[in-house]
Amino acid sequence: MGEFFEQAYMTLVSVLSLAFFGGVAFYIMHASNGRWREYERLYAVTKPCKPLATKLTGMVRISQPGFRFGHLSGDLKSHRHPPVMVGIHDDGLSLSIVPPFKYGCRDLFLPFDRMSIEPASWDLLDNKYGVRMEGVDGIEILMFSNVLQWAAERSEILGLMLQRAEVIRATPNLRGHPARVPQPRTRQR
Repeated sequence: MGEFFEQAYMTLVSVLSLAFFGGVAFYIMHASNGRWREYERLYAVTKPCKPLATKLTGMVRISQPGFRFGHLSGDLKSHRHPPVMVGIHDDGLSLSIVPPFKYGCRDLFLPFDRMSIEPASWDLLDNKYGVRMEGVDGIEILMFSNVLQWAAERSEILGLMLQRAEVIRATPNLRGHPARVPQPRTRQR
């Protein structure tokens, strides 16, 4: 009878330990994908659409704009998402995290008419681009230049956005400042 209680006790301890560590793993995965979920609110894919072409990226990073070293710069929500599949469409880009890392993350569709591409720095590399979207303020999706240049070869609109970003990168006094759109003047009485 003592062996039965010992076996039941060890089973209970094992189940509780697995539940605890499973809960910690779930919390870490949920917290790591917080910035992705900010994009999901406005840009989650509602109906699947076949892209014109797809490319597997090394990773993308979602963080605050500017020169950053991730967590070392105080951006605690900065996260590097592992392999992401980028799809090019006539009217936008789609992003999908590759399984098994996709847990809890829906695919994103980023329409060109709500997008701006800015030059960005990632760690010590200076040839990256930040994708900024309307409605998601204070964060951007950083991508390697080869991925967006590949996409720009297949989309004229994205090609023009990258040309604009390169002009900004080449002009030091424009760095970090969004393009200013002239506002219509109202007549004062």
